[in-house]
Amino acid sequence: MVKYDNAFSHLNSYGKALELLTRHEHGSSLDGRPGIHLDLGCGYGYIAEELVRATGLEYVGLDVDGKAVASLRERGFEAHEAGLGDYETTLAKLREIVAGRRVASITLLDIIEHLPEATGPMSAIGEIAAQDSALVVVSVPNVTHGDVGLKLVFGRWDITETGLLDSTHVRFYTRSSLEQDLRAYGLYKFDEANIELAQSDQHFPATHPALGERTSLHSYLTALRRSAAPDDLVNQFVWICSPGPTAQVDAVTVEREPEQPFLSIVVRTQGKRTDCLREVLTCLAAQSCQDFEVVIVAHKVNVEQQIGIERLIEDTPVRLRARIRLVLLDHGSRSAPLNVGFQASRGRYISILDDDDVVFGHWVETFQSMERRAAGRMLRTISVPQHTDHVAVLGRDAARATGPLIDQYPASFDFLEHLRDNYTPNTAVAFPRGVFHDLGQHFDEELSTTEDWDFMMRVASIVGVDSSPTVTCIYRWWTSSESSRTVHDRHEWLRNNGAIFKKFDESQILFPAGSARRVREILQEIDQLRAALADRPDTPAAAVPAAPAPSLQRRLDLLRQIQSILDSTSWRVTAPMRLASRAIGRGRKVLLEDYFDRSDDALAEAVEDLRASRSWTITRPFRRQ
Repeated sequence: MVKYDNAFSHLNSYGKALELLTRHEHGSSLDGRPGIHLDLGCGYGYIAEELVRATGLEYVGLDVDGKAVASLRERGFEAHEAGLGDYETTLAKLREIVAGRRVASITLLDIIEHLPEATGPMSAIGEIAAQDSALVVVSVPNVTHGDVGLKLVFGRWDITETGLLDSTHVRFYTRSSLEQDLRAYGLYKFDEANIELAQSDQHFPATHPALGERTSLHSYLTALRRSAAPDDLVNQFVWICSPGPTAQVDAVTVEREPEQPFLSIVVRTQGKRTDCLREVLTCLAAQSCQDFEVVIVAHKVNVEQQIGIERLIEDTPVRLRARIRLVLLDHGSRSAPLNVGFQASRGRYISILDDDDVVFGHWVETFQSMERRAAGRMLRTISVPQHTDHVAVLGRDAARATGPLIDQYPASFDFLEHLRDNYTPNTAVAFPRGVFHDLGQHFDEELSTTEDWDFMMRVASIVGVDSSPTVTCIYRWWTSSESSRTVHDRHEWLRNNGAIFKKFDESQILFPAGSARRVREILQEIDQLRAALADRPDTPAAAVPAAPAPSLQRRLDLLRQIQSILDSTSWRVTAPMRLASRAIGRGRKVLLEDYFDRSDDALAEAVEDLRASRSWTITRPFRRQ
């Protein structure tokens, strides 16, 4: 028995290959020419019987193992004892075997990774496939399976007799490298039926902390890996390809660090505030450091608004205009333009500006100076809020400050404080490119508000934060004009906050250095406050903070209060009034499940809001006191 004498199974590479072939079957004959299936490196050809039964094709096997070839012949199949050589040898041998018959399909199952020099034979196979537009199925082990990566992080690379790191493998493939090589051979993947295993043959030793599924280390690293790229569960790629022209690809990475600007500035706009957008572009034109590009994402704009934005771009100085790109986006939520803009960005760092923000002349320069001392970390400066309103000046819209600059936000980024609320407007932050492009950390498009806080906290946990006390920008608080605070009601903000808190609770979070001391200080302050209140003779017992205890009972009580309101006659009889409000775009239907992910304090506020609502107060005279 040879090393790879594996029986047919619908779950292994044989079964997955047959699944793809039957899904995209050519048929057993075409124009009167019989169709054959070439199984290259066939071994004992345990796919043969099932393939002939499913497709009606004539099976032809080829392998260097004489016993395997003899086994196929004994079972009534055509088989040839031969291997894959250089281009000319392989092409001549295959043409001899085909002998004018139509090649309908070809399989190369667990073969490519064993070829010391694959370009010659694989190019010959691509040429044979192209002659009859034959489908080609390949299966290749995935060297980026999570088990391999988790062990390699800690210096382990365990070569085994068979499996992902088989001792006879001379090539190791990732998704991108396999696609690249196949294109060079003239083969283009169009479907896949990969084999997934949560635990591969590399899942050893079982005591390794990175492999233990219940360990914090495993949870943290696995979450990062799955965000960064797919395939962490794929044990083998099983792909079906069609032939095409050979592509010219680089066999090695030629450009390790391509030239790129320091900062990409993503500006999202809906085209409604062209006066403010003009100010944004003016601020950028005046930056003391011009090492940046601008990606303007126009979200759901009409033709007139698009033309207005394009004219603004044309009006900018030539040296800035050349670094501005306009991207149109006609779908998605508030977060969608950020994901699109970040994807289009080429800078080492990426910042966000809305079309109503104001940045000072040293905004880019401050970030760049911070990069020199903290490259790779999230960079955070200070933004100052200011109340602003729209006015008309000489027949044109303009923004006018209606109050002073407000000292609202702390001078440094406190991770623990930011776990309960956001104290950093996104205008004051520059994100390292790698968290988005390499780790796959994207903005959550399910969030209609606070999407920047959610993203910021994930980034801060992964790369850390470098803070500067320099004030670099103004965060406009519109007093009467439309803003995210007016478009989205308080319930929506609370619901989004609750969703983010739930994420915090369900995730493994890497705290920055010094957090242990901060936690101790907080706990000590609570203990001191509890002791001080307990020592005062006039302090009611109920006012003394109790020791931490589960809040399940309080949570259930609050949810029951909400449910009783929603089930009440008062709430039902006022339904038409709420329906009318929703018809004109005000409010949304209130459901109990909307409150499940909220904090206890948010639930208490929700109860108060429901009791203060018009639906509840208008029916008060009819309720029993």
